Amino acid sequence: MANNFINKTLDITSSAQTIYTCPASTTAIVLSLRVANVDGTNNDSITAEFIDSDGTTKAFLASTVLVPADSVLEIAGESKIVLEASDKIDLTGVTASGDLEAFMSILEIT
Repeated sequence: MANNFINKTLDITSSAQTIYTCPASTTAIVLSLRVANVDGTNNDSITAEFIDSDGTTKAFLASTVLVPADSVLEIAGESKIVLEASDKIDLTGVTASGDLEAFMSILEIT
């Protein structure tokens, strides 16, 4: 078994975007999923969604959770998230401005 640590980043907008999809023949453990509001004035909210490889089974990791201006929200730090092949995580902000930025740390096991 090979273990690979990787990072992903995403500028979040008001359209759902995939930050990470678990590769085939891989199990992934999300170690951290941080969302930073880089706007010095305006609050924004984040929705984070787990989508199973079947494309229809979904679960909210966060649903319109407030991220105040100049602050950070940790979505996965206290409890790890396990992804199987082709599972993914999508992120959506409330505003289209890109005030939110995501940073994700993942351990891939192949």
